[in-house]
Formats: sequence, C-alpha cells, structure tokens
Amino acid sequence: MGEIKATILTARLRLRPFVEDDLDDLHRFWSDPDIGQWVGGVHERLSESVSELDGHLRHQAEHGFGVWAAEERSTGRLVGEVGLQHLDGGPDVEIGWVVARDAWGRGYATEAAGAWLEAGFSDLGLERIVAVVLPANVRSRAIATRLGMTEAGTREAYGAEHVLFEKRAGG
Repeated sequence: MGEIKATILTARLRLRPFVEDDLDDLHRFWSDPDIGQWVGGVHERLSESVSELDGHLRHQAEHGFGVWAAEERSTGRLVGEVGLQHLDGGPDVEIGWVVARDAWGRGYATEAAGAWLEAGFSDLGLERIVAVVLPANVRSRAIATRLGMTEAGTREAYGAEHVLFEKRAGG
C-alpha cells in the first residue's frame, strides 16, 4: 500500500495532516452535541480531544494516510476532518467525515471525501473503501450515496450497529 504525503487540494478545500496546533479547533466541533451524536459521543473534556488527535497523528505516522484537517482555502479556517483510516484495526479501510456545524450544508464533506476516495484508489492502491454510518444519520447516508457508495448490509463498529457502505476501485 502506498502513502499520501502531500496536501490534497479541492476546489474550495485544503486537506492536510493534522498538527497539534489544531487541537482547539477540533475540540470546538468534537464537543458539539449536534456532531457528537453521530460520531461516538461528545468530547466533554479537552483530554478526550487530545486522545482523539493523538490517534489521528499515530495512524498517519504508522500507515502513511489518515484522517486529515479540512480547511477552507479562502480563509484557512478549519471546517472539519475527513480521511481514511483502518476500521476497527482493519483489514477494511474506512472513509469518514466530520464537518463543523457552522459549515453544514455547503457540500464540504462530499467534496473532501470524494478527493479522498480518489486518492485511496489511485495513490494507495486500495481495491475497496467502506463507510459506516449510524442508521438514523440521514445526512451522512446521503453523502455516502452521492459519493457513489452502495449499501452493503450492516456492521458493528465503535460499539454500535452501523449501515455499511462500500465503493470498489473503478466503480
């Protein structure tokens, strides 16, 4: 499997590996109850966000890819996190997205995740990428569908039953 070292640019976003200085911005949206309900819980303490950021940094260092910061190119403002990671230790690689509530409805998750799918298939040589979405998360289910992912049943992940989506190389 390859690795992704360079920044990924989309029409409106710059996708880049996280740095420790991103912690305050990340904690801002990880502590938002409207986001936390869909991603395993609200980070009530900064230490929870420190642990999450450390996990992202570790995954990037170990595997050459990971969940990255999504910044608006026009402002440099961090608006979310999008990227690839091993799902529950693998072997599946999942795509995931979290967008700050004040940036919802702008198509950022679809734009960034589409760029990551392309990089996963071309740069990393993946044959299949999955997404796991809580059944009630209508917005994320719609994003997965817009990305050309298809429902492939259900899967237990992160302590809950999720709808499993998949996309295959060339598909």
